Amino acid sequence: MIVRRAGDVIPQVVGVVEDRRPPDAREVVFPQHCPVCGSDVERVEGEAVARCTGGLICGAQRKEALKHFVSRRAMDVDGMGDKIIEQLVEKEYVKNPAGLFRLTAGMLTGLDRMGPKSAQNLASALEKAKQTTFARFLYALGIREVGESTAANLAAHFGSLDKLRAADVEALKQVPDVGEVVAKHVVNFFAEALNQQVIDELVSDDIGIHWPAPVVVAVEEIDSPFAGKTVVLTGSLSQLSRDEAKDRLTALGAKVSGSVSKKTDLVIAGEAAGSKLVKAQELGIAVIDEAEMIRLLGQ
Repeated sequence: MIVRRAGDVIPQVVGVVEDRRPPDAREVVFPQHCPVCGSDVERVEGEAVARCTGGLICGAQRKEALKHFVSRRAMDVDGMGDKIIEQLVEKEYVKNPAGLFRLTAGMLTGLDRMGPKSAQNLASALEKAKQTTFARFLYALGIREVGESTAANLAAHFGSLDKLRAADVEALKQVPDVGEVVAKHVVNFFAEALNQQVIDELVSDDIGIHWPAPVVVAVEEIDSPFAGKTVVLTGSLSQLSRDEAKDRLTALGAKVSGSVSKKTDLVIAGEAAGSKLVKAQELGIAVIDEAEMIRLLGQ
């Protein structure tokens, strides 16, 4: 194979050297069915990734979806590690995120290395996690291509779960960092009957996940050079973690995006910034380094 460094970051296969191929080489036959649940495997034209179509029916997908749901930047369930999730799925205690909140300390003590005190602590952590933010809840749902920044933008734009669930593709495209593809993923996610059922359970009185009503502050009222700006972070930061930087910028009225586009106002470039920095320079977008960001954050 001939491999090049695309965008100064990502290895890209650009060609095959057929005369170097071993004589006993066999053609790779791509799997048609998921090895875990047997569902069809789907590979969208133009995409490199192949996906099992089983959704939460698939044990492997269920495990990963639940791990994401309880993760620190999502619902932040303290003590709910990967090994616990794997046991919960294997023992069929939990089939979807709503099932997590029906676990009792008694059920949890049946897991490996889970004593009564640890089980009670985990049950308390699940109870505590029911109070969250709209943005965290959206991120936790695991909607395809909806990361933290996009989830925060969706939450800020629509303000309520009902309004978001009713939004069509055109309405979603009005949200910063949401294009046609992401908008369709959001619409398709909320149109899926199983997803509707799980979300209804999560926010029902029975489980009671909730978040405070958004406090609407006009951008003009925020005294910050980042207020109202669409900002992209790229490269590694030394003084703040990426999550800390996102939180600080968002608190000062910025909309933190994951990709550079014509709508981007500012790119903050850390060490080893790659293709995003190149694209920003091509589009003539303002770029500052980490030191300047820290200075402006302190204003």
